[in-house]
Amino acid sequence: MSPDTLIVQDQARSPMRSNGLFARQEDEQAFRRGEWDYIGARLRSLGLWGTAAFMLASITDFTVLGLSPVYFGLLALRFVVLGLGARLVLLGRKPEAPAPQRLSRALLVFEVAILVIFLLVVAAYGGAVDYHAITALLLTIALYTYAPALSSGSLWIGPAFTLVFLLEAVFVLHAPAKASSIVAVLLVFANFAGWQVATQLNRIQRLNWLDRQRLRREVVERLAAEQRALAGEENLRRLFDTTPVPMVLVHQPDGQVLRYNQAAESLLDPAGKVRAGLVPFSTDFYADPAQSAQLRATLLRDGRLGPLDVQLKTTDGRPVEVMLSSALMQFHGEPATISSLVEITARKNYERELQRLAQTDPLTGLLNRRGFFGQAAVLLHAVRSRGETMAVLLMDADHFKRVNDTHGHAVGDEALRQIGSIIQAQLCDADALARVGGEEFAGLLPNTPLPQAIDIAERIREAIAGQCLHCVGMRVQVSLSVGVSLVGASEQRIDEALSRADRAMYAAKLAGRNRVDQLV
Repeated sequence: MSPDTLIVQDQARSPMRSNGLFARQEDEQAFRRGEWDYIGARLRSLGLWGTAAFMLASITDFTVLGLSPVYFGLLALRFVVLGLGARLVLLGRKPEAPAPQRLSRALLVFEVAILVIFLLVVAAYGGAVDYHAITALLLTIALYTYAPALSSGSLWIGPAFTLVFLLEAVFVLHAPAKASSIVAVLLVFANFAGWQVATQLNRIQRLNWLDRQRLRREVVERLAAEQRALAGEENLRRLFDTTPVPMVLVHQPDGQVLRYNQAAESLLDPAGKVRAGLVPFSTDFYADPAQSAQLRATLLRDGRLGPLDVQLKTTDGRPVEVMLSSALMQFHGEPATISSLVEITARKNYERELQRLAQTDPLTGLLNRRGFFGQAAVLLHAVRSRGETMAVLLMDADHFKRVNDTHGHAVGDEALRQIGSIIQAQLCDADALARVGGEEFAGLLPNTPLPQAIDIAERIREAIAGQCLHCVGMRVQVSLSVGVSLVGASEQRIDEALSRADRAMYAAKLAGRNRVDQLV
């Protein structure tokens, strides 16, 4: 069944399953044919960049395993994934959608191969479950947000992977119950949120496609009827205005808005300023004007645009995330652009929350190690552009194992939370603080010369040493050994500065602990 002959069921008999896919196989196949440019591009991107990232991980294999038989076995498996990714890219490059079973099978095999090899890598590496949990969390997120849903079973890959990983964490890595519980909570949340995001995205894409098919068909029918009966423009106005999807019709040469429907007015003018005559309804609703010019150039070149995610702004300045689809058309003999807008603010908020969780230490609420290095890259780029320097602090609680051994891990966890809060209070808003290890904290101080950084480190050390922590009814006294370093003028990353701060911190420990030392 072609898209033009697709029979759209009425609202009481929704053609959607709960997972957002069409209930009828012929409708799903028609959707894939109609949206193959978008689906094929996602498959190519997934096959190319997913394989590239997976192959780059072989460097970590070599670092951990060396030139061992296990390393070469994993390398061979990674080349298998390379072949599967290449197959996915080739399928995505086809001018028309391949057979549904062939396409779904290729994507399923690619996803499962990556997950299985990751589980083998976990078994080969061993070590703490925290180290592997971050990658598992990112893989789970990627399953829902980056891989297109081509079958109902694809949504169950994430929960199945999570279950196997947790079993591996318990029986292979012998992870402590607490660590396993934290990882389980994060992965379950990621699956729950990811499932919601994926099903919502599936539904939005298909409803948007249905509306565009219906609109295109109705416009064609209206024009045919208009030619036969010399009907007036009012028919098109009614059709356009009653469409539930926000639609905007723009005169292409000068960008003047020719028409917009009630749904578009509700989305972009919720305060009613246009209706009240306070402001005109214009195309100046892009949050980023540069993006507006780029999208217009793409539309003029290709004749169509999207669906793609963009950020707009309402007439009262509120940002709104939408899925935009546009196409060139003729309106009264003049070139025009018709655009449909589907609000996806909730989905974007889900994605941002998942990204935040992946970069946050669940115990202290500070950045975790991954978030620390990401923030370091941002801050380093900023200070380099301004010709400034940046200091690095590495702080470790002295004899903290005694706290856990003497008072228990509940007291130790509360002590770590309080230590993080005390350190944070000594830093300014421009600084960044992370928990990068068990009782180890790292700070980034942009635009801070070495003498000032040492003063800040001393204030932190004195604040910790001079305060008795009250943790779960216990009084705990701790101290910090602090290493201070500066990022060199020629250094493009903070790794070397962090290494110097680490050596300075251990020098402080060797000198008696509860000290600040520097190495530049």
